[in-house]
Amino acid sequence: MDNSALVQMKGITKTYGRNAASVQALAGIDLELRRGEMVAIMGPSGSGKSTLMHVLGLLDRPTSGSYYLAGQDVSRLSGRAAAKLRGNRVAFVFQGIHLLPGLSALLNVELPLVYGRCASAERAPRAQKALEQVGVAHLARRYPTEMSGGQAQRVAIARAVAAAPDLLLADEPTGALDRRSGRTVLALFQELHRTLGLTIVVVTHDPLVAQHSERIVQMEDGHIIRDEAVSDRLIAEVGDDSGTEERRTPA
Repeated sequence: MDNSALVQMKGITKTYGRNAASVQALAGIDLELRRGEMVAIMGPSGSGKSTLMHVLGLLDRPTSGSYYLAGQDVSRLSGRAAAKLRGNRVAFVFQGIHLLPGLSALLNVELPLVYGRCASAERAPRAQKALEQVGVAHLARRYPTEMSGGQAQRVAIARAVAAAPDLLLADEPTGALDRRSGRTVLALFQELHRTLGLTIVVVTHDPLVAQHSERIVQMEDGHIIRDEAVSDRLIAEVGDDSGTEERRTPA
């Protein structure tokens, strides 16, 4: 095994249904993610990118193939074992944000620490530090209904970071935001990647979002059809994009 690789997948397939009604969502995926990489997985609807994210995040088990996460074979873990490992090693940021409306930002960020059996005296300081890392420490006592969409997504990212995951999976993290807020969130991912050395996978259909990563994995019909580095030129072009769109959710 390559000790520098966080994720090593070989021949991963995922089939839903049986016989004539079966659908193959993943068709022999070979993928390696090194520690500290920021990678985009992109493709149109039905390409298999969401299924791949579910397998990467231990939300779903592959039909066949091998998957090693941090050197451990996780491809055949039971549901309970996968859930335990997922809580310790993987964090998620979703398009829908999914903050609990009845809890303050600080308590929302503390949630994964509770599930991860973090000592009660450590939870609030760790949650507060995570809020500081994403630039919204001043929102600690506010509730989700008192935040803009961009602020709420930052709190959701703080919730993911607080648990100190090995792997952070972001599923269309800017999909519900206007362009300005989306660019702010993507810049935040880049900053966390640089400063904390997080391994981040962004799942998206949007090339502009994907080009904020270091590497793009392109999927089509359950296959990886392209896997290449993002050039500095492309990153600069995306960074200079100052176009505007109709604002849906303020930053």
